[in-house]
Amino acid sequence: MAVTELRVHGVGGARPDVLLGTPSHRQVWGDRLAGFYAAEAEQRGRRIEAYCWGGMTSRSSTRVLWLLLFPFMIANLAGWTCSARTRADRWAFAAHRACGRLAALGITLNLLLIIAIAAMDCWAFQFGGRPGDPSAPQWRKIAHGLVDRPEAGQRVVLGAGVVAAVLLILWLLSQQARNRYEEVAPATDGGGYAAALAGGVTDPRFFDGADTVRRLSLLHVSAGLSWLAFLLSRAPWSAAAAGLLLGCSIVLLVCESAGDRAVMPLAVAAMLAVCVTAGQTWTTNLTGDGHLPNMRATAIGTLALIMGLVVVRAPILAGIALLRWVGIRRGAATATVPRPVRPWPGAPLVVSLLALLSANVAGMGILVGAVNALGPGVEMFPLIEGVLPMLTLAPVALFIGFPLVQLIRYAAAGHGPGPAVIRAEYAGRADATAPVPPPWDAWRCSALPTGDLGAGERRRRMRWLRSVARGRELAEYAFDVRYLFDGLAAIAVLALVLAWLSLGNMVVRYAFTDRFAVWVAGLIPVAGVALLRWGWGRRDARRWLGVLWDVGTFWPRSFHPFAPPCYSERAVPDIHRRIRWLNDNGDRVLLVAHSQGSVLAAVALAQLPPGRAVLATFGSPLMKLYGWAFPAYINDRVLAGLRDWRNFSYPTDYIGGPVGRADVDVPLPDPESVFYTAGEPMPRMRRHTGYWSDEAMWQQIDQHTATAGGQRPDAERLAPSPGTRPS
Repeated sequence: MAVTELRVHGVGGARPDVLLGTPSHRQVWGDRLAGFYAAEAEQRGRRIEAYCWGGMTSRSSTRVLWLLLFPFMIANLAGWTCSARTRADRWAFAAHRACGRLAALGITLNLLLIIAIAAMDCWAFQFGGRPGDPSAPQWRKIAHGLVDRPEAGQRVVLGAGVVAAVLLILWLLSQQARNRYEEVAPATDGGGYAAALAGGVTDPRFFDGADTVRRLSLLHVSAGLSWLAFLLSRAPWSAAAAGLLLGCSIVLLVCESAGDRAVMPLAVAAMLAVCVTAGQTWTTNLTGDGHLPNMRATAIGTLALIMGLVVVRAPILAGIALLRWVGIRRGAATATVPRPVRPWPGAPLVVSLLALLSANVAGMGILVGAVNALGPGVEMFPLIEGVLPMLTLAPVALFIGFPLVQLIRYAAAGHGPGPAVIRAEYAGRADATAPVPPPWDAWRCSALPTGDLGAGERRRRMRWLRSVARGRELAEYAFDVRYLFDGLAAIAVLALVLAWLSLGNMVVRYAFTDRFAVWVAGLIPVAGVALLRWGWGRRDARRWLGVLWDVGTFWPRSFHPFAPPCYSERAVPDIHRRIRWLNDNGDRVLLVAHSQGSVLAAVALAQLPPGRAVLATFGSPLMKLYGWAFPAYINDRVLAGLRDWRNFSYPTDYIGGPVGRADVDVPLPDPESVFYTAGEPMPRMRRHTGYWSDEAMWQQIDQHTATAGGQRPDAERLAPSPGTRPS
């Protein structure tokens, strides 16, 4: 039986010729976003195909605009960081999912609040209410002309149009992404709320999130428009109606699937409410100096609502834990849940607060930039000025301090016990290595320091030994990012506390820190524009930025619909269909995957019947990162169903690692050997990117492929769906 090797690349993408190792290839399935490419000639006795999915995350210049959706992506990730213990408890798991959706809504409302302050208060009410300056720059004259109306109410409605337009754009983006990235539907019909499926990632419906995105996006639009209607309302009855619509949106958001028929009517009602209240404001003569009337009270109430939506999970889950402690076991876990090796307590709350902090830091930067651009006479709320140092200076200090601590640890690793351990390990391996016959033995050198060396050569070899020790130390730093996240979450909480204290003028403020914070905040939009420009014009830059999206957009948008699109909803069904098509045409499949591609490959095979393919992964973050950050969905139970699998890893790999199965894990030395040829560089570490050229690994893959089962089941044959084009 012929064997087809199907290669899947990792983060950042890869060109077909690089992945296949030959420029002679042709596309056999897919399109320009993602597709399968086949090499013209066999390699190692196998037909070679490559699945290139990088076009969904980094190929197009427009992908760099996803940076604007970063807070939404983090809010969506927060829902997936559920612990295995919470998922095992039916009540706690349902509460976790509901709280995740509520926290995501809080991030949306937070964005709308910042935009409303900038557009309705600073631009429309304050800037538009003063006479135009003939000497002002042309762009400022245009900005003033857009809201140059004598009635303040009319100017405020025009500013509200900006808020509504932003919400509409977010909704359109979610729909466009859903239509574009869900062209390939799972083989099993019928969707569902992915986070609630009993089988988790092993359920073929897991990556069919079209219905969920449609429902959540409409509810976010309904809530946002209802909030905007409340802000525009000038009569008690209209404010009450808008508040009722907002409450209904929140209730339907808590419900996972109930009330589907009410979602669209609710969105229509919210749009009508905005039209009615906008008409009220348009005909109302708003008076007052300084800020927009009712803006301060609405901002305070919205801030309280946002905080409630984000942190409500804490008292609810604490209450469920108390019920379990007093003996109420209904809905509780029926089996003992193993404790994780590296627990991350409170991860969903921490990540939600991180999303809130990122939204406010970016929003405050934009707000400060807008105020500075509009010129003198436009002021921010004192509340914002009071909390600005915490939102700017504290994160900057943390982002400087955390790498410094890690750098000190990295330097110290070369002087601890690590070099001695590595020296003993490689000395034993060198003794077991067959000697090189003459005359070649005269050219072979060892990188290990010995007593008969000169001082200079010994220092050179010790530097090599220390570099390997530091490489292994660096490989363990991935887990330390939780301390950075915890620190940022603490900053978010402190910022909110300071915001409330600032309302009562109970915060001691210093002019220097306030000025410096405003200066730092003003740099945020500049840095954002520079980053967007850098990513727009350079494909290699988009690949680096794409690393963030490759991890952050792996999960379906089951919590925040405005997050960047989930590429797995296209990639996993693609891999399904190609494997099935190859099986149905008599081929055995060897699925070879690196880095993030190993996550796609493992999840795809977990959703297929056993025996569809032989699996080889290397540099895999399955358990090292995904099993740590998302233990409810990537765990030993999910991976236990994968057969005919070998997972290769280096001790210096800072992303990949073992998966915790003795029959699967194959540790590889890095560097491969201490020996090198005289006059050439000393052995180099392969770390995360050197697997593809490791001949020893490929020999083990060849052997595993020859001995593994991997026979195609007779059942569940599936022909390609319309719209796909197999070769």
